[in-house]
Amino acid sequence: MRRLLKFLHSVSGMGYAGGLAAYMLVLASAPPVDSLQSYADLRASLVPVTKWLLMPSMLICLISGLLAMAIHFPFQNAPWVWAKALSGLLVFESSLMAIDGPVKAAASASARAVTGEIDPATLQGLVRDEWGAWWALLAIAVANVALAIWRPRFGIKTR
Repeated sequence: MRRLLKFLHSVSGMGYAGGLAAYMLVLASAPPVDSLQSYADLRASLVPVTKWLLMPSMLICLISGLLAMAIHFPFQNAPWVWAKALSGLLVFESSLMAIDGPVKAAASASARAVTGEIDPATLQGLVRDEWGAWWALLAIAVANVALAIWRPRFGIKTR
């Protein structure tokens, strides 16, 4: 069971980080907002990436990590595991606020801009605000991997 959880945790962590990086690359090469239909199509195509790759990967990673903590007693006393668990919860909450909601909102806003309901200039602001959150989430994901590899003791001796 421990190996299965470790496998799920590692694979889903890679899926999350890779999906986030791919998402950022696709959006970085997006057509200009002036090409409203192309831009709206691109934004709509990113919704399934979030729904079927980013969010499930993040959820599997969080659950498998917490289960690994629960079944492997030494993890319960290791400070690095608790730091990783707290940062995992931070990734979960941040992903819901910075990825899941904004992706759907941007796709909806882009579609509304095509129909003329909103000004296309407001779409620029949506993307600019998202970049900071994506970089922060990617940094936390990398920090989680670093914690798992180096397993710092944080000045507390454990057995």
